[in-house]
Amino acid sequence: MSFFVHCVLFNILKMKKKLSSFLFIVFTTFCFGQNELKIIQPYLQENASNWKLKPSDFSNLEVASHASSKAPNTKHFKIQQTKNGISLVDGFGIVTVKDNQVVHVTTNFVSISEPINRPVLSAETAVISALKYLNLTSAPLTLLKSEKNKMLFSKGSISKEDIPVKLVLSQKNNQLLYLWDLSIYPKDSEHWWSLRLNAETGEVVFQNDWISHCSVNHCSTENHLVSETMMTPPPPPGLDQYMVYALPNISPAHGNRVLVVNPSDVVQSPFGWHDTDGIAGDEYTITYGNNVYASEDIDADDFPGYSPDGGNALNFNFAYDSAVGVQGNLDAVITNLFYMNNMMHDIWAYYGFDEESGNFQETNYDGSGVGMDPVVAHAQDGSGTNNANFGTPPEGQSPVMQMFLWTESNIPDLLTINSPVGIAGSYTCSTAGFGPPVPMSPITEDIILVIDDGASTNFGCGLISNGAALAGKIALVRRGGGCTFGEKVEICEAMGAVAVIVMNNTGTSTQAMGGTSSATIPSIMISKPDGDLFVNQINLGNTANGTIVNPGDLTATDSDFDNMIIAHEYGHGISTRLVGGADNSDCLYNEEQMGEGWSDWFGLMITQVASDQPGDGRGVGTYVTNEPNNGEGIRPARYSTDFVVNNYTYGNTNDNSLSQPHGIGFVWASMLWDLNWALIDEYGFDSNVKTGTGGNNIAMNLVIEGLKLTNCGPGFVDGRDGILAADQIIYGGVNKCLIWEVFARRGLGFSADQGDPGNRSDQVEAFNLPLECILGLNEKSAATNIQVYPNPSNGELTVKNSSSEIQRIELVDLSGKVVYMNTFVNANFEVVLDISILNKGLYLMKVQTRTGFQTVRIEKL
Repeated sequence: MSFFVHCVLFNILKMKKKLSSFLFIVFTTFCFGQNELKIIQPYLQENASNWKLKPSDFSNLEVASHASSKAPNTKHFKIQQTKNGISLVDGFGIVTVKDNQVVHVTTNFVSISEPINRPVLSAETAVISALKYLNLTSAPLTLLKSEKNKMLFSKGSISKEDIPVKLVLSQKNNQLLYLWDLSIYPKDSEHWWSLRLNAETGEVVFQNDWISHCSVNHCSTENHLVSETMMTPPPPPGLDQYMVYALPNISPAHGNRVLVVNPSDVVQSPFGWHDTDGIAGDEYTITYGNNVYASEDIDADDFPGYSPDGGNALNFNFAYDSAVGVQGNLDAVITNLFYMNNMMHDIWAYYGFDEESGNFQETNYDGSGVGMDPVVAHAQDGSGTNNANFGTPPEGQSPVMQMFLWTESNIPDLLTINSPVGIAGSYTCSTAGFGPPVPMSPITEDIILVIDDGASTNFGCGLISNGAALAGKIALVRRGGGCTFGEKVEICEAMGAVAVIVMNNTGTSTQAMGGTSSATIPSIMISKPDGDLFVNQINLGNTANGTIVNPGDLTATDSDFDNMIIAHEYGHGISTRLVGGADNSDCLYNEEQMGEGWSDWFGLMITQVASDQPGDGRGVGTYVTNEPNNGEGIRPARYSTDFVVNNYTYGNTNDNSLSQPHGIGFVWASMLWDLNWALIDEYGFDSNVKTGTGGNNIAMNLVIEGLKLTNCGPGFVDGRDGILAADQIIYGGVNKCLIWEVFARRGLGFSADQGDPGNRSDQVEAFNLPLECILGLNEKSAATNIQVYPNPSNGELTVKNSSSEIQRIELVDLSGKVVYMNTFVNANFEVVLDISILNKGLYLMKVQTRTGFQTVRIEKL
C-alpha cells in the first residue's frame, strides 16, 4: 500500500472513531514525517563526518515526533536512530526543515556499533528488578498489552499508574547496550521514576524523576481527540468571570484582586476554559476544563479534592476574608490557580508551546499532538511546605503542579541575642516547614557554632568535631555544604541540641526553609550578615546566648497567590516538553541543565509592565517570603542588567556554594533577562504579551524556539546556540551580534566552554565575540558618552564617562582574542589603563557602564 493511501485511510479512520494515544502517535508521525525523512536522511548521511559519524549511522531512521516553528513553512522533526528495529533511546537529533530543505540540526546522534549484551531478561523480570532497586515491595504482575518489544503491566498494588516497558538500545562510551526502559509511580512516594536497566543483567544504568502525579480519571489509553465530524464552531464570547490577581500583577503584595470577564483566548482556548470535548457548551462549572483541573489537596492523597463551583453562569467572583487567612479562603485561592494555569497555556501557545509541540490539553482542537494531558493543579498541597513543584511525564500523561503553603518568613523578634552586648538585640528570622513550630515558651540557651570534623567549616553535614558541646544548647550552622536543611537539624539533634539556627549563605535576607525531616526540635534561619556577626563574636571567644520564641500568631502565605511561582512551575513543563521532544521527559536531568532558569524567566516575562527599567531589581518569591517587593526573594540576587545589583557570570556556576539546580538556573535566567532588555532597547516594549511586536515579544519567540533547538542534557553553550539558531531560522540572523553581546557580557562569549554538561564544576567563561561581530560593531553609544585619550597611545589610556559608572572594560585584538578584561566593583567614572605591554596595532575597546556600552577603536603605537 502506498504512503498516500496509508495517510488517506488514517484521516478517514480519525473521523470515524477515537484511537489510542499510542496508535495516534504512530500514525500521525508516520503520515506527517515520511516525506520529510526522504529529505532529512540523505542530508544526514552526506554530512555525517561533521559530527564524527558514519553514513551508516543514519541507515535506519524514524520520525519520533515533530514540533511547530514560528518561521513559515518550517518544522522541527525529532529523528530517532534505530538498529534491528529498536530505537536508540539517546540517539536522536532535532532536524529543522524549511521550504523542503534542512536548515539546522541539533544533534544527539551517536555512533552505532554492535550490541555487547543480549536481551535475555524478560520485561517482567526487569520490572521486578526495578522494584527491588527502588526498595519497593514486589507483587504479581498482570500483562495488559503486548506489542513488538513493548509491554504494559497493570499497576496493581505497586504503582499509581500502569507500568509501561519497552526494549531500547543505548550507546554509552562507544558500547551499545540493550536496555529495558520503564516507569514506576510508587503509591507511597512523591516520585515517578523513569528507569533503564541492562536487559541482560538487570543493572539500573539510568534513573530520572518525573515527579508527576496524574491522579484524575483521564490517564487511560482512550484518546479524547475530537474528530472533524464532531467539531462544532466555537461558542460566542462568554460571560465567565474570575476574581484574581490578574497579570501582570504578581501577588497580593503587588496589587489588589480584580474581576476579569471572559479571559479565555479565542484562538488558543476557542471553546473557553471549562470545555473538554471541543463541542460548544461547558462540561464543568468547577475549576476544571481543557487545560487544567485545579483543586485542593490538603490531605496530600494526590487526588483532586474540593474545587469551587461558579454555577451555570461561571461566576467565580469569590470574596476574601482576611480574618481567616489563606487557609480559610479556598474558593479565592483555587480560582487564582485555575486562572494562572490557563493564562500560561494561552500566552505561551502563541510563541510555540502549542498542540503540535506537546502542550497540556485534554482535547487537541487542531488534531495534532496527543492530548489527554491537562495540568492537575493541587492548591495548598499538604505533602510539603515552603516549596512548589511540577512533574512532567511524556505527552499523553497529565503533569501535576503542587502548590504549598509557606511558613513564616522574615519575622521580627523571633530571635533575641542576650549576650554579648555588642550583638544584643532582636533579629529577623524565618522558620522551617519541617519539625515542630517555634514554641510559645522561650528557649534560652548558649549558642554553639558547629565545627565540621577535620575542616574549618560550619555546615554540620556529617561528623562534627564539637558534637559534645551541642548537648542542651542552640546549634549554629551555615547553609550549604551538600546537605539539606532537615539533615542539618537532624544531625544537630542527634548531638543533643535543643534548637538550630541556620545562617543563610547569600544575600541580606532570610527564607523559609523547605524540605522534609524527622527532626523534633525547632529551627530558624538568620541572614548571612547577621550570621557572620555571630560567628565573629564567637571566634573572638565571646559566649553567645539567645532566646528563640514565637512572638504571636504567625500566618502562613500561599504560593497559589504568587503568580511568579505558578508561572515558574508551569515553565518546568514547557522546558521539559520542548527540549528533546514531547515524547521524552528525560532531557533535563544533568548537573548543568538550566530548567530552573527558564522557569524564572517565564515568570519575569509575563509580569513586565511598561514602566519597568532594565536596571530595576526583580526578586522571585518576595510575597511568600514576606519581603518587600524590591527584596532579594529566594535567589542569590535580584534579576537586573545592572552589575551593581546582579554581577553573576558564567564562571559563578563552578562555585559549589551556588546551589544546584536553582543557583545554576539563576545565572542562566540572568542572561535571558539581559537578552529581553537588549531586544527591548532595540525594538521597544509591547504590553500585548500574546501577539505584540516589541523586543519582549521577540525574546519570547527566540527562547521558545530555542528550547526546541537545544540539545538533550544541555549546558549553557547548548542553550545559547539554540537561541542563536532560533534567530537565524525566524529572523534571518538579524539579531545575531546583539545576542552574542548579551551572552558575552556574562561570560558566555565565543570562547566559553561548557565542558561536560554532566559536571557542574568544569565551565570556562569567556567574554569575547565572534570575529564577524567584532569587526561589524557600530561605534554608537548606548546611552553612554565615552571619552578615550590619548588615542593613539604608547602607554597610558584614560577612559572617562561623566554620566554613568564604568563597570567593565575589554580590549580585543582584530583576531577576536581578548587581551585585557577588568570588572570594576566600585563606582568609577574615570579609569586609567596601561597598554604599554600590548603589541603595536589596532584594538577594539568595549566599555560597559550601568546604562549601556560603547565600542571604541584604539591604536597602540
